[in-house]
Amino acid sequence: MSAPAELVVPPDTRYVGLARLVVCAAARQAGLDDERTEDLRIAVSEATANAILAHQRTGSGEPVRLCFGVVGGGAFQVTVADTGPGFEPDDAAVVEGRDWTVEGGLGVTLIRGLADDVEFVQGAGMQVHLRFTVTLNGRETAGREKAGTGGSPTTR
Repeated sequence: MSAPAELVVPPDTRYVGLARLVVCAAARQAGLDDERTEDLRIAVSEATANAILAHQRTGSGEPVRLCFGVVGGGAFQVTVADTGPGFEPDDAAVVEGRDWTVEGGLGVTLIRGLADDVEFVQGAGMQVHLRFTVTLNGRETAGREKAGTGGSPTTR
């Protein structure tokens, strides 16, 4: 990621909107089209809210960090990092057997469905890497492979 930007927010859900606004403004400036920016808006909201809730569940006062910018191959990447215990996300195939009448728990499913590539990395906390293909002048600058439709989200 060349010259990434970083946004650090307190573990308070009131800052989800700020994170969404800042990241989406940077994505538009980088050339992400309107439709993909809307997808990014939802994915960033879900990932940031999940990170903040992980901190609240453990009583952590540490901030949530979002690092974002254009990476090689013409993709806009966002990494949302927290210091929570992390989790092992369900395999994308598990969604088929989901009880859709139960509310909540759709964040990972939404993120996988909206981003071109998603990677969950457990370490000292959890990192969620989201990648969106940047389209300039009606042309994609990298091959778009939608997660869940041929892409293979990775968990490490």
